[in-house]
Amino acid sequence: MRTPTAPGLGPPAVFVGRAQEVRRLGDMLRRVRTGVVYGLPGAGKSALVAAVAAKHRGPVVHRRVRPGDTLDTVVDDVRRLLSEAPVAQALSDASRLEALAGELEARRALCVLDDLHVLGPPERAALVEDLGGRLRQGTLLATSRESVPRHAASPDRVELRLEGLSEEAARELWRELDALYGERDGFDAAWGRSRGLPFLLRRAHAGDTGGDEPVRAALAALPADERRLAAMMALSQLPLTTSTLRPVLSGDAADQALRQLGAKLLVETDSRGRHGVHDLVREAMVSLLSPEEARAGHEALLEVLEQEPLPAVVRVRAVCRHLQALGQHEARAAFIVARAESLVRHGAADELLGLLDSLPAALRTPQVKLAHARARVRLLDLRRAYPELVALRASLEAAAGAPDPESNEALREGVGAVLVRVALFALEPEACERTLESMPVPSSAEVFLQQLLAWTALRFFQGRLDESLAMLDNAATATGDRRVLGWCAYARALMLWIEGRDSELAEPLAQCVSLLEDAPLDSRGPLVAAMSAGILSRLGRFKEADAALASARERLGQLGAPRLALELDCIAAWVRGELGQRGAALAALRETEGRAEKAGYLFVRLLCRVGSGRMLLEMGRRAEGHAQLDAVEEEVRARGVVGLMRAARVARTLDVPGPDAPAITVEPREVRPGIAARQRALAALAAARSADAPRATALLTALEPLARGDDFALERTLGHLTRATLHRHAGRAREAAQALEEATREGTRGGVDPELMAELTRPLASAAEATSPPEAPAPEAVVLDARRHELRAPGKTVSLERRALPRRLLYALARQPGRILPKEDCVRAMWNADYDPRLHDNALRVHVSHVRDMLEGTGTRVVFEDPGYRLEVSPGFTFVGG
Repeated sequence: MRTPTAPGLGPPAVFVGRAQEVRRLGDMLRRVRTGVVYGLPGAGKSALVAAVAAKHRGPVVHRRVRPGDTLDTVVDDVRRLLSEAPVAQALSDASRLEALAGELEARRALCVLDDLHVLGPPERAALVEDLGGRLRQGTLLATSRESVPRHAASPDRVELRLEGLSEEAARELWRELDALYGERDGFDAAWGRSRGLPFLLRRAHAGDTGGDEPVRAALAALPADERRLAAMMALSQLPLTTSTLRPVLSGDAADQALRQLGAKLLVETDSRGRHGVHDLVREAMVSLLSPEEARAGHEALLEVLEQEPLPAVVRVRAVCRHLQALGQHEARAAFIVARAESLVRHGAADELLGLLDSLPAALRTPQVKLAHARARVRLLDLRRAYPELVALRASLEAAAGAPDPESNEALREGVGAVLVRVALFALEPEACERTLESMPVPSSAEVFLQQLLAWTALRFFQGRLDESLAMLDNAATATGDRRVLGWCAYARALMLWIEGRDSELAEPLAQCVSLLEDAPLDSRGPLVAAMSAGILSRLGRFKEADAALASARERLGQLGAPRLALELDCIAAWVRGELGQRGAALAALRETEGRAEKAGYLFVRLLCRVGSGRMLLEMGRRAEGHAQLDAVEEEVRARGVVGLMRAARVARTLDVPGPDAPAITVEPREVRPGIAARQRALAALAAARSADAPRATALLTALEPLARGDDFALERTLGHLTRATLHRHAGRAREAAQALEEATREGTRGGVDPELMAELTRPLASAAEATSPPEAPAPEAVVLDARRHELRAPGKTVSLERRALPRRLLYALARQPGRILPKEDCVRAMWNADYDPRLHDNALRVHVSHVRDMLEGTGTRVVFEDPGYRLEVSPGFTFVGG
């Protein structure tokens, strides 16, 4: 089997009697890309899939599932074997499976998973169905003693139940063994006992007498040298090379013992010269070992593993297992802490967390706790990392007078550096400031830079931007270090971008890009490209922004840093908003906000919320947009990070201004589609209201190619209102009414808030009332007037002015009297939000009840009719739209 560095064994030296199964399985896998081979232990499942894999044209990776494995360890190991390099840290099993499927597809690779039954049923289903169901070019082939249940939605897969060999095939196997190891009698007895299972036939040929436990009998009869090597291979759970095993025995004893074990079919050797044992042999051997033999085996394995060429994560896992078996927990703790950075770098932070959690409580030293918190940060679990770090800092402060002050001081500095970053991410300014004040004078240029950036970020969050900028200026003046100068420029550009000070962005952006273009591939490197993408899009330089985003994603793919990926997703969504892709930007911001909320990364969550509020206002969903920005401002005040207030206020400027607002300035060189379209639409409407028909017409002409697609419904609505206003001024009442109707239709279809529509159309309605008296309703008529927010009926007038939610619901029903308005549309009309029965059903029933109270005695009523509500109106009912 071709495996890029894969631990696992190839087919045995003798493999006969399965030609039909090999051909059948290979043919079917070319059509259905997932297969599972079932069978009893010893049926030859692994040998069969190895033979099929040997014919695969493309990369093959092999992973045997061992006791204690979890879905994440298996999938991540396969990802590392496939790439032969560290992999990006995954934050969920779903993302792991998606990443692995993508790699298998791209490489047209075959993934072989042996002993799938070791995993639990949910993990088996995830691999066979969630992973296998994604494959069209790649292939998944597994062996298992137990089946993976199917259900109605299960994707197609090949299933092959492997039985024993036929008597003819069994005789062929016996003849091949005769040729290889010497002739032996006893086939008939072996055939009767083995049920055709190749493993038992091979054992019988090797001399098993057919007792109740022939494997145990063969192992018990081994000489000391052979027993020692067999014990090591059984305990290792990994195949070992001859060169690694030679030092275990003196002289050529290891080579001789391996030959004897191979002749007895207790050891199997793969095509790469690595030796291992079958699971049945392993289980029997381990059960036979005395405590002294087991200890000696684990100790020997710790020595030989230093020489064995193994992937970093596999080595750490194996060493920890042997140390734990030996009860050397202190050595295990020290080893895990020493290898923590390597595990994180290889995308195994979750495995590091599991190893640290397995340590006894007495060994959870400050170093262990710091490694644990860092693993949580890497896994973007800031909610739990932050209290761990706070508690660790408190314990270190309490032990400040303990022995070994230098070591303690270095540990405090390390804890402080991580805590400062996490406190900033989690918007905990008091904890951040306290930690910074207690930290010693920086011991290196790197620590100085970290503290400088932390102080400037803290002051910015506290609303003291001028102090932040002064700190950066002072640091830049005092150093000639390009790296310090570059990061000072980066921090300045980032804060000005969040502040909305667009005219000041170009210079610091150019500085940080030029000074940090050769920055090392570390946790900060991709930040420059990501942040510059956001700024470049703000400046309308979209090609450069796209290139910066691509560069950032490429570097992040090499780093596998989930926190940076979250930041990049946030900035990429903002870029889409600048491109005028408002709906897509809103969806991406909300998805990223949800991930940031779960992680406890509140800074990114608030940036996403500000961006969502802006997109909602740009789309005319005013009530929802302002409510979201109100919530942001309330939270930043409560958390003491008022520096982010400015970002929310800048976002509010994207709302449609009121009739008394200053005139809109049209910037001819504006290339951001959303901003350019909004400027022209508002300026055209203002020109029409001022009876400046030539300017209004010219602006409408310029608006038309910009305001296309679902994202620009509000701009098209403003365009129709401009035409209605021009028609009104020209005395074309019919054309004005048609344009007004088109504006209402466009706004409704585009989700523009009804109250915003009423505000925009009110001047037209007022002009109509001034030129012609309103038609008097017929006697006994009921009038729902959206212009005045009134419900008028004989003998009663109900003001709807202060009852926004019932009013919106009533208007939505009145636009289509007699027709069912689904609950989704009711919720959209009232809250401009997506319908969620858990959130909205009860509130909707309450507001329907209020509407029914308003309508009492008018002959008009609201009726529930699944899937929504319907307005039954009286014969004289009239709805006057806003």
